[in-house]
Amino acid sequence: MKKLIGGLESSLKCEICEEEIGTFECKICGRNVCKLDFNEEKNICKVCEMSLCEVCGEKLSIGKCEKCGKIICEKCVGYNDGVRRYCKNCYIH
Repeated sequence: MKKLIGGLESSLKCEICEEEIGTFECKICGRNVCKLDFNEEKNICKVCEMSLCEVCGEKLSIGKCEKCGKIICEKCVGYNDGVRRYCKNCYIH
């Protein structure tokens, strides 16, 4: 449950810009965001959109591929030795 700080109006504000009223809920993180901070096609907020894996486009990234520089999720890691990560596309080639 959200904590009401400064009354009801502040609890309804977008959790990203804190300017507009948050009328959409991100399906990944659950943030309530305004139309400007929401991708209606994907039903996700702009923060999650920027953090999506660049290989599968489905999950949030955990790091970058050392070879191609794409941000990748845990599912798309092809190799990880604790120091370096390679995406499954670069590890195969």
